[in-house]
Amino acid sequence: MSSLIQEINHYPKESVYNHFFRICFPDDVIYEKITRKQMVELIIQQYTPENIVDVCTVKELKLLKRIVENNYKEVDVHSMPFEKVALYRKYLLFENEIPDELKESVTEALKLVDFDQKEKQDEPLLCLIGFIRSCGAIDPMVVQRQAQKYGLDLRNLETNPLFNFWTYYTFDYLMPDDTYGEAILYYDSIPYMDVIANTRLDYELMAPVFLKPESYLSIFYNGYDDTDPDVHALFDHFKKSEDVFAFLKMQRILECIESCRMTERLIPFFPKLEQFDSKTKELFKKAIYKMPMPYLTGMTLQRYPSK
Repeated sequence: MSSLIQEINHYPKESVYNHFFRICFPDDVIYEKITRKQMVELIIQQYTPENIVDVCTVKELKLLKRIVENNYKEVDVHSMPFEKVALYRKYLLFENEIPDELKESVTEALKLVDFDQKEKQDEPLLCLIGFIRSCGAIDPMVVQRQAQKYGLDLRNLETNPLFNFWTYYTFDYLMPDDTYGEAILYYDSIPYMDVIANTRLDYELMAPVFLKPESYLSIFYNGYDDTDPDVHALFDHFKKSEDVFAFLKMQRILECIESCRMTERLIPFFPKLEQFDSKTKELFKKAIYKMPMPYLTGMTLQRYPSK
């Protein structure tokens, strides 16, 4: 048995509020006045079968289907693919199983969904979120232009649960003239918002060179462009490595990119700092210049000099 309402008080309120805000995006809730139990009750209300279909990707829904077929418990408690992490963040997985309060809604949601149709429908949206993820923070007008390329309209995404879960609209983005303006952020980039803005000042202001849609789809799921052969080779090497720290080293690369520390000053020293062997070092040198950097507004270092 796994009950959100019974167990939620064991979790930090700030963490619960963060999940609650992303799931319900309320307008009039005051942090100091709402309890964990009240937040969970609102999340349970939010999660109608239709909303669950809307807020999840097809990969997440297929994982939920396998879990339902396994008596509502995780199939593999050891692996942590992106879709499982996403389900935990959405409280659709909690302490290794679907919460009791959501089992019925999840079961009904799986009866509603047409996997092929939803996958086709969601792909442009996931590409757009991947684009925002590669940039960290980006002007809404640029997002709108990119959305139009995918047949989307940013205005229609304002109430989209999946888009709102992964992105954040702010009026507090630091502009080059020291004023504050609008930006759309990838949600995990919120802590680095000012770092992104300040690091960009060290580079010439220019429009980004956009990647292929399939690259942004890969970035949405992986945090890197797995369609690029050199980038794929590096991360595939980590995944197959017998080094017990390989996963942590892979995460360190992504964290340093996300936090704008992976600059041309750090790159020459990074393999030594992370104790890469000669094979990993060579793969890293080929891949890192082909990975989008938030401080270059999603451009790669390989493309930056040519601009």
